[in-house]
Amino acid sequence: MKESIAATLALPLLWAAMEPSENYEYALLPKKLQQSILRTFANIADTSGLNSVIREGIFVTGDGSQLNLVILDSSEGPGQENNAVVTRSGGNVSGVSRREFAALYAQIAAIRRHTTDEIQQLRRDIQRELQKPQSIVRCVVMQPSARRDVSAHIPAGEVPPTRQRAARLSKRPKDLYELWHEYQVGCAELKAAKDFTAAERGANKFAYSRRKVFWDVVSSLARSGFTSDTAIEKVYSVYGRQLSVLNVLSALRADRRRGRHPNLRV
Repeated sequence: MKESIAATLALPLLWAAMEPSENYEYALLPKKLQQSILRTFANIADTSGLNSVIREGIFVTGDGSQLNLVILDSSEGPGQENNAVVTRSGGNVSGVSRREFAALYAQIAAIRRHTTDEIQQLRRDIQRELQKPQSIVRCVVMQPSARRDVSAHIPAGEVPPTRQRAARLSKRPKDLYELWHEYQVGCAELKAAKDFTAAERGANKFAYSRRKVFWDVVSSLARSGFTSDTAIEKVYSVYGRQLSVLNVLSALRADRRRGRHPNLRV
């Protein structure tokens, strides 16, 4: 630990000790410490009174948790125009003022943040679009694959009997898209919830009443010009995708008592 501290502070202390005191209005080091450093250094090197440590300016930049120290070299080589920018492999920047460099770095940092935000938004959009067919596929998979063709057993001239679909709600919709599909079409050959009679709604009173608040919101937004998918996304944007369907329904019921969430009003 002591060796690492000494290695870090050696050059700064040596530079401060060898700097002429008339260049500053205050003492860089205590007099006793300065003399001790100069005596020790004089035993191992002949400096002829010149400061052998060259101080280089640095520009501190950072974005978030990333910290960069860029060396600013103010020297100009032969034939080099004023204010020309030269970048070497060591990370030095020649002939550029701090203000110009700060403005340039701010633009680069802004572009980097904008690009990162766009990539994250694109990833969210792709995930959202992938969830739509997944919900439909789940409903299709839940439907029985074996179907009996009853028309072959019906005499000619007779009307085939209509198949009655059970008026029952699914137990656990995976997401809001599946919940809306249940209302519009029905899942697993169950009757669409929007076609329930009063008696059928009464038979499913608890589940129907809890889900109706969501169906009413999407229906209201759809009547105002939104597509059903866009309406569902508005619900997700208000309550978040991390909530389960049950928790979203509970939040919708709570907001309904206050006149519905402002972002879901028409």
